[in-house]
Amino acid sequence: MFERIAAIAWRQHGAFSTTQAREVGVSETWLSRAAADGRLERRCRGVYVLAAAPATWRQRLMVEVLAAGEGALATGDSALALWCPEIEHPARPVVATPITSGRRTSPSSRVIRSLDLCLAKPGVVDGIPTVGVARALLDASMDRSVDAVVARINACQRHLPMSFGALADALHVHARKGRPGIATFRRALAAMTAEVPDSEFERLVLRDLARAGVPEPVLHHVVRVDGERPIELDLAWPDLRIDLELDGRDHLVRLQTARRDRQRDRILGRDGWTIPRYTWLDYLEDGAGMIDEIARLVATRPFRGC
Repeated sequence: MFERIAAIAWRQHGAFSTTQAREVGVSETWLSRAAADGRLERRCRGVYVLAAAPATWRQRLMVEVLAAGEGALATGDSALALWCPEIEHPARPVVATPITSGRRTSPSSRVIRSLDLCLAKPGVVDGIPTVGVARALLDASMDRSVDAVVARINACQRHLPMSFGALADALHVHARKGRPGIATFRRALAAMTAEVPDSEFERLVLRDLARAGVPEPVLHHVVRVDGERPIELDLAWPDLRIDLELDGRDHLVRLQTARRDRQRDRILGRDGWTIPRYTWLDYLEDGAGMIDEIARLVATRPFRGC
């Protein structure tokens, strides 16, 4: 019996649930006897640990995830600390559970009852079920300052292959009025505008346009107007004379280049081009609305030829 339990527990920092024990044919009566003779320790209702297993913060987190029941996942700083050595694990483990879970708030952990845990992109890190990194950052934004969230994003980027696109996706799929942490998370991403590569911004918009059924634009199309230098466009529909300009630069850089951009737009305008411009902040604030505007422009713009 003990060998069956140990095989499970050692993969989970020494912890296991009574549900897992039943699945390998071990009864709660046997578990009670093993706890009485010192081989096991009962940590909370439905969860035991091996007495020989070292007591670590990972074990405490695993215990709380198991205690929270089916579908529970580590999140917030508890999940981030598993990935990133710069982030300190919280004194109280943070666990997300489905809204339908009967788990009550625990004094030994922070339990987030979630309506949208299906969007969390779950995985397993060091044997512990967790939400995805972007979702963990979003949950870590609850009751924190923008600067604190930016610091966590920067720390994760130093240790993980995480793109701004993944963060923007997490913002958009979780966005709903009143969702805890969403406003701070959005402001944190907006504060990092200077770090967003234009190529990443283009990739996200191209993906969203394709999803919306918009005809694929030409990347970096070059326009030659008599008497002017060649002008390279970000995303273009040459037959419709639409030049979609995407600007991932921060506000100060845009101010410095505003005169040059206005002159460029005047030249294109005289040649019959329409030039909608969007910034990274526009995308964060209302990406769906932005894509819808572009789609309507492309759908209603008359054919003008190259």
